[in-house]
Amino acid sequence: MVAVPTISKIFKYNREFSYPPNNTTNAAWGNLFPKDGGFFTHPPAVSERSTFSVFHQLHCLDAIRHGYWQLHDAATEGRKISDGEFPMHTSPSHIRHCTDLLRQSLMCAADRTIEVKDDQGGVSGFGTLHQCADYDDLLDTVGKWQHAVR
Repeated sequence: MVAVPTISKIFKYNREFSYPPNNTTNAAWGNLFPKDGGFFTHPPAVSERSTFSVFHQLHCLDAIRHGYWQLHDAATEGRKISDGEFPMHTSPSHIRHCTDLLRQSLMCAADRTIEVKDDQGGVSGFGTLHQCADYDDLLDTVGKWQHAVR
């Protein structure tokens, strides 16, 4: 595990990450990842080609986003999609893998920020201050490690 500084951050809704796949939303998701998917080799931390779990987790969330919108579009158009029609990225087996990986990842990180109930009796998750890993620092670290060993 690599130590990453923390920052205070208020979560704000950003529709670019939840709207249907298009050039704009796909670019926003793509910009979350370092080049080469964040893969690096950095002895002594790791001598084999590796990446940080967060990049795998984000890849999985993006796959679920794509799969959701594929099914949404098919349903609104009255089409049925068989398992064989999905690209590997959004295949049922990949989505099952991603769902359980994200479940375990969320439980592992277990964000303990307290969210106050809203007027509808739930929580939106937005507008609340969280203590977060400094994602930009992590991206910088990966960039340095990618260039350090080739």
